Amino acid sequence: MKKLIYGSSLILTLALASCKGGGALSPSELQARVDSLASTKIEALNAQATADCEARMATEVKAISDSLIKSK
Repeated sequence: MKKLIYGSSLILTLALASCKGGGALSPSELQARVDSLASTKIEALNAQATADCEARMATEVKAISDSLIKSK
């Protein structure tokens, strides 16, 4: 997660540095934008991980329960 945050902040910093017409952001404004982007990305990744975990759990539980039923 730290790599994601640092990577996002680096990309955002470079993108903002390349924009000359928008004016410079203060460090606190820049950090607020980075935090916003990072939290959005983290929420999306957490939702995807939860969905993947639930799908995997359903298939694994079914396979285990089927094998237990067949062994009796």
